This record gives sequence, structure tokens and C-alpha cells, in this order.
Amino acid sequence: MTTTPDSIRTDLDRKLAHIRGRRDLTPQAKQVAIARAYQDADQKMQAAQAAAAEQYHRDRQRLERQLFGAADTFGADAMNQRQAREMAAQLTDPKQAAAAYQRAKRDGDTAYQRAIASHAADMATVPIFGDAWKGVVQEYVQGSPAKAEAYQQLTNLSEPGMGTDWTYVLPTPSEMGRLSAGQVIALAESDLEVHGSEPSSAA
Repeated sequence: MTTTPDSIRTDLDRKLAHIRGRRDLTPQAKQVAIARAYQDADQKMQAAQAAAAEQYHRDRQRLERQLFGAADTFGADAMNQRQAREMAAQLTDPKQAAAAYQRAKRDGDTAYQRAIASHAADMATVPIFGDAWKGVVQEYVQGSPAKAEAYQQLTNLSEPGMGTDWTYVLPTPSEMGRLSAGQVIALAESDLEVHGSEPSSAA
């Protein structure tokens, strides 16, 4: 069964409800059991986010290669590609980049066109100010359905857990509300033994 953020939260809620309902535990034992359940869920959530982030970076690299990658180049061609990227990186204004792209297109300089479009795609990810760079990339993918589709997929990608993505946020149990992260870890790793903490062990 695939572990998802929703399944992790559901499992934690189930464990917390069981722990809170146990009458054989002292308040301290309940707090320790809750800290351990939360710590376990938090580790699983971090692992899920890390796996999603790895997939995100793989997808992004694949799409960027599809959009801006060049065939294997050697010697003078490789140097030309590197110089084109360095020149494109110096473009700081979207209007300047658009003009440079048109000149490269007119001159038939495909390496510089590709480098400018790649740089513009990176700049387009900047909140608010990035929108002005999207026109350069749209110009680059125009006339190529495959590139247009790849760029659409690229723009739809978002790094897991970043910005306003709360998918991997684990609600803190009320019993842990006033504790720091370090205090929660200390509780979870304390020597106090709490037997029968799983719902399946309930009588």
C-alpha cells in the first residue's frame, strides 16, 4: 500500500484517538505516547515529501532537456553552447531578452535562441516579476506542439511542500501545542515505557 500524506494523517488521527481514550495511562504517559506517534508520522511525512521532491526534480530535468537540450556537442560547438548560456545569463530585463532573442533568430543562432529561452524559463518562475519573461519562452515554443506541450507541463510543476503547498504539513496535536520541536523529540525518545499503544492491542 502506497504511503500518502493523507494516509499518514489518517493513521496518526487513529492512533491519537486511541491514546487519548486509554484510561490506564497517566497524563505523562499519554503525552509521551502522543509524542512518539507524532514523531513517527512526522518522519513518514518527511520521507514522503523527499520522495515527491525527487520525482519533481526528475520531471523538471526531463522537460528542460526536452525543451532546451542540445544534441551532444564537442569542441567548437560545445564552446559555442557554453558562451551562449553565459551571454543569456547576463540578460536581466525581459524586453532586453526578447530583443536579443529576435536578433538571434534573425541571425540563425539557434544556440543563443535556446539559451535565452532557457534563461527566460528560469526567470519566469520568479513570483510576480516572472510573468514578463513568459513571452520569450512562448516565442521559442511557437510552431512546435511538442515543445509547447513540454513547456505547459513544466509551468504546471511545483516543488512539493514549497510556497502555499500545505500537503506535507502535519497538524500538531493539542497536547504538543506549547512544546518546541526539540521538546517533542525529547519526549518521544524518553525512557518511559508505554505498553499497548497500538489500537489493535486494545481490549
